[in-house]
Amino acid sequence: MKQLLILMLFVSVLMIGCKSQEMAAVVEPPPAEEPIADPIPAPEPAEILVVEERFTFERQEDKVSHDENTYFVITGSFSYRENAERFMVTLERQGFSPVILISETGFHRVSVDSYDIEAPARGRIQQIRSNHPEYHDTWLLIRKP
Repeated sequence: MKQLLILMLFVSVLMIGCKSQEMAAVVEPPPAEEPIADPIPAPEPAEILVVEERFTFERQEDKVSHDENTYFVITGSFSYRENAERFMVTLERQGFSPVILISETGFHRVSVDSYDIEAPARGRIQQIRSNHPEYHDTWLLIRKP
């Protein structure tokens, strides 16, 4: 009798297990939803380095053209004037009109534009960075009074 009871219990467990598998096989999965693409956030514009310092113009004609401005777009800075001059030639070939500013710390800053208002200077920096990735580190020089 005990064996019969164990056998019936075993068969019952097997039947229940089979039923749940049958039921699982019959149940249809929910309809697949179309994937929703996460919007790709616009990249943050790279932060613009800002340096405030005094400087002089290397050439008098550059002083005449830019002396009224306070904000200068800098694409290169060099310890040696010769390096700044070579860089100027490269920039001129690309359509820029660079000038050399000699900083109070002795560096030769190569500026490609100057402005009397900060916002257009920042806009020009972003434009240069976008159109000329090789100048991704272009920065803003603010002339100290």
